[in-house]
Amino acid sequence: MSNESDREVRLAVEQIEGLFAHTEDPVERFKRLSALLDGWPDFHKAVRIMRQNVGGELYAEGEGMNYKAIGELINVTESRARHIVLGITNPSRQKRQEEKRAREEREGSSNDGGGI
Repeated sequence: MSNESDREVRLAVEQIEGLFAHTEDPVERFKRLSALLDGWPDFHKAVRIMRQNVGGELYAEGEGMNYKAIGELINVTESRARHIVLGITNPSRQKRQEEKRAREEREGSSNDGGGI
């Protein structure tokens, strides 16, 4: 991570700590921190989408930076950069899900209306 990234992460942590600085009761602080962690996946998804959108700006539908150059910005492979820009979070799982949907559609259409 660059010094700027480190600073931004530290600032984010300080902001989160600040949200709880005036909650003196440890029970209440514990509950509030737990609630924050429960919502963390949504926060993580929102940040991931923001990064995807900026990656899309950089790529500019092939008119801007290429995936290799985008990947070099954050030390990832060209393939990973492409996944980030396209919003592919788990290529293997997404491919399996697509194959499962296609298989279910084929099986569903072969079972429709032809039976006795």
